[in-house]
Amino acid sequence: MKSLFTVLYLIFFLNFAFAQQEKDSSLFEPIGQTLENISFFDIDEPLKITLKYDITSFIRHKAKGEYLPAELAIYPTGSDSIIKNIRLKARGNFRRGHCFFPPIYLNFKTDPIDKTELEGIRKVKMVTHCSSSKSYQSYVMREYLAYKLYNILSDNSFRVRLLDIDYIDTGKKKRHYQQIGFLIEPVELITKRLNAIEVKSDVVFGKDVLPDEGTLVALYEYFVGNTDWRFKGGHNMKYIKPMDVVSNYLIPLPYDYDHAGIVNTSYAMPQEWSSAEKITERDYLGYCQEDLDNYRQAIDLFNKNEDKIISTIETLEHLGKRDKNEVLNFVNEFFRMAENPEYLIRTLQSECRDIDF
Repeated sequence: MKSLFTVLYLIFFLNFAFAQQEKDSSLFEPIGQTLENISFFDIDEPLKITLKYDITSFIRHKAKGEYLPAELAIYPTGSDSIIKNIRLKARGNFRRGHCFFPPIYLNFKTDPIDKTELEGIRKVKMVTHCSSSKSYQSYVMREYLAYKLYNILSDNSFRVRLLDIDYIDTGKKKRHYQQIGFLIEPVELITKRLNAIEVKSDVVFGKDVLPDEGTLVALYEYFVGNTDWRFKGGHNMKYIKPMDVVSNYLIPLPYDYDHAGIVNTSYAMPQEWSSAEKITERDYLGYCQEDLDNYRQAIDLFNKNEDKIISTIETLEHLGKRDKNEVLNFVNEFFRMAENPEYLIRTLQSECRDIDF
């Protein structure tokens, strides 16, 4: 009798598991809808999307970073839409642990977005609100701004697209959120745009970084007050190698600014390799350069674009007046130093790192 019960239980369990698998797999069936010529990263206007998935389970298991099925609706014109059955998971080593609602990977492998710039792209990073408090909404906009300001200085940078997001919970708690967020350009799209190939960050050393590009990146991290990065090993840094240039040097692509002074999150702190005592205190982590013209050229680029940088901050929608004033005060501290390039160079030289850092 016991053996018969065991057999019946196994049959029931296998049938149930198969039914669940069939049920779950149907969520991954591609819908195949598409709208041609959607531009995801060349438009400043927020892109409206809806994400429908089990948010209750997502939050409960965010630390594991496991994929969940989701339905994504994209409204590129405000009315017409496309629907995609995708997968998503929580991402971010620090923010998965800290954030109630951590950043997300959107995975389009099961239902690709054809006939757009994202054709062939499997995963896209999405930055979320982390927490529902008002201060965290401003953090999203200030980090978005950090990406946009570097776009002014260099095409070798991650483009971003602001999002107006409706979250619909299919889980037990039936949560419904309306929040802002943004997409980050996939590195595969950057390599297409710049005719380059990606080089894995963990095999990169200081000597591999193109000196003038490295100086610009380091000066920008100094400008935004970020110490949460390193060239060696690629901490918050991607690398590309241009196909049309005969050189062994690599171009660094910085990302992730939530620990930067320009964002000024309540949870951020300077990294252990920095001498800064607070995140609004700048510390230059770039490599020391024998050719001081590398510094001069980078500083000159900032000065030439000062008006555009200030205007971008002042005209950014969805960022309150108080936040704008804080950001303007912070960046103006840098531009006051940059008025005297030789003084700023001496400061950078006194803080710069050895090539092995």
